[in-house]
Amino acid sequence: MIRAILLVALVAFSPFAALAQERVALLVGNSNYQLEELHLPNPANDAEALGNKLEELGFIVIKAIDRDQASVEAALADFTLAAKNAEMAVFFFAGHGVQVSGENYLVSTDFTEFNASGLQNNAITMGDVRAAFEAASPDVGIVILDACRNNPFVAAGQAPPGLARSNGGAGLLIAYATDPGNVAFDGAGNNSVFTKAIIDNIETKGLEARIMFGRVRQQVILETRGAQIPWVEEAVLGEHYFAGQVREGVVAVGNAYSRELAVWREISAQSDVEVFEGYIEDYPEGVFTAFATDRIKMIERARAAGAPSGQTSAEILAGESPERIENALAVLGFLQATRDLSDVTLERLSSAFDIYRMQLPNPDEASVDRLYQDAARMTIFLGATTAQQLRIDIVTLSSIDRTLNIAKRAIAEIEEIAKTNPDALPILEDSRADVAAIEDALAQVLERLDESRLYYQSLIDQAQSSFPEAFAEGQTDAILPQSGLSRLEQRLADDAALFIKHVQSYTPETEGTYAWLIDFLPQN
Repeated sequence: MIRAILLVALVAFSPFAALAQERVALLVGNSNYQLEELHLPNPANDAEALGNKLEELGFIVIKAIDRDQASVEAALADFTLAAKNAEMAVFFFAGHGVQVSGENYLVSTDFTEFNASGLQNNAITMGDVRAAFEAASPDVGIVILDACRNNPFVAAGQAPPGLARSNGGAGLLIAYATDPGNVAFDGAGNNSVFTKAIIDNIETKGLEARIMFGRVRQQVILETRGAQIPWVEEAVLGEHYFAGQVREGVVAVGNAYSRELAVWREISAQSDVEVFEGYIEDYPEGVFTAFATDRIKMIERARAAGAPSGQTSAEILAGESPERIENALAVLGFLQATRDLSDVTLERLSSAFDIYRMQLPNPDEASVDRLYQDAARMTIFLGATTAQQLRIDIVTLSSIDRTLNIAKRAIAEIEEIAKTNPDALPILEDSRADVAAIEDALAQVLERLDESRLYYQSLIDQAQSSFPEAFAEGQTDAILPQSGLSRLEQRLADDAALFIKHVQSYTPETEGTYAWLIDFLPQN
């Protein structure tokens, strides 16, 4: 109650009391704690660097660097007013974070007592931060917590490591530096691994905020080789951009794989032969051409077959979950999925199931279990195909990134030479063009990875929600070929087994991460 009264007073006398901004950010970075054992090298740098980047992107930025509790509370009050009805509001904290009884405490520099009283008096909570966003009511609120540094609280027995999951609210995205119960790396340079990844990606034009944080998670996992896995919890509607929607340069219209995957995702649940014939014509060597060919054969067999003599489709489907049946039929291409559950009628499902069972060698053997198994098999091999593209692009990304770093260092040296030697200027101009080409190639690989990452995760989600029984331990052996495979077929089978592993190991604790990316890390 006392804290609430103080915050009201701070709001009333704040210089932001009559001012609301379109895009507002508060960055708290605590490095120099009063207790020497709490000192951290990078949080102040992280808040400064990210704050500068947000200012470049047009944000009104409030910085609270190495602040005590009263100063942090005052900054939070200023932020609450400045962010009133804003388009986007961002709260960033770097420093020591502690979880106690499920609540996360973000520790101020004047903390001196390793007990509950010390935390109550010298830390703001995630509850305080959520209250600020509720009062401000921006279109979208983004909380970034780089606050899981290894710290003495754990050694003192005052708290478990890492932060606890913290439920947000509608319109709020919370990005954590690492998964629950683990610590984040402070970084070998001037910034933490997590904050550096945000800075590296946040100014990319046309990159929606959730996809941007997907890239951040990917970069951190790759750079730490899976030792640190960020995660995101969000309940955000619509699209929101840090650097604007307009794309620039050669990636403005997307790359070929991104366009192909977008087309496949759009048509994959349709049941018209002409649609898949059009895909094959447009992408004769496409990633999903084999699947399109199989779909055409399945649909043609179904149309040519006679009516089954056993149970009707309506009788087979009676009592089953309409949503699960719809999802399975959509995966196999016999039904266009819909978000309108009122349209998921038994008549509509039965008609699609009729087409499905007609393409079976014996239509009278059709069953719901067979449907789920066939849908699971299709999902597995779509996952395996996407896994192969992920692996290729992650290796490519690593190679291009190394090349880019070498090229940038070379340009820096040429720039120094050009200051005193005009003959170096043409070389410098050519070198800058080469670097720009490398950056364009990197942008295209990142875009492909965005598409593949989202699609792979959607296949995992689909497998878990629609036919989990088919992915139970020991149930998928019959789906995977065991012998007599060529090298290419064996790699596909291996990636199919990997996808199954990812489905089986995906839990609520790993939701919001891309922990499965660890299995795609280059071996060298």
